[in-house]
Amino acid sequence: MGLLRNTQLPDTLAWERVLREPLLAMVPANHPLARQPSVSLTALAREPFVFFDPHVGTGLYDDILGLLRRYGHTPKIAQEVGEAMTIIGLVAAGLGVSILPAFFQRVQLSEMSWLPIDEQDAVSEMWLVWSKHHEQGALAKRFREALLSWKSEHN
Repeated sequence: MGLLRNTQLPDTLAWERVLREPLLAMVPANHPLARQPSVSLTALAREPFVFFDPHVGTGLYDDILGLLRRYGHTPKIAQEVGEAMTIIGLVAAGLGVSILPAFFQRVQLSEMSWLPIDEQDAVSEMWLVWSKHHEQGALAKRFREALLSWKSEHN
């Protein structure tokens, strides 16, 4: 049992969505886009991107890249890293722009700005995933119940 972001799952796994949240753009605070109330994917795609390393295996890589490609954009990747916190730090340092789920907006740095993305389908989901073929233990069942209870309270 585990938590995953949007990713292709094998048929041996069952899943339930526990979170759906907007994707947000991050830009350096001194960037002209930082003065806008929101930003389009087209505007972001013109900028150098700080992005996930495709070999790290994060579902966010496929999620965000897929969103950009659906709108006909291939980002100009200036830097690839393995962690979201590193992406945030590099955007704050002025190396480019990026996109992350709203969860990360908790990180507030004066050197960068978070912006809503204009496109309505700029969202990310988190799923609770478990094996279809293995009995869940008592602890896993309690975890699932607690998580689904939290979900019902926050939707």
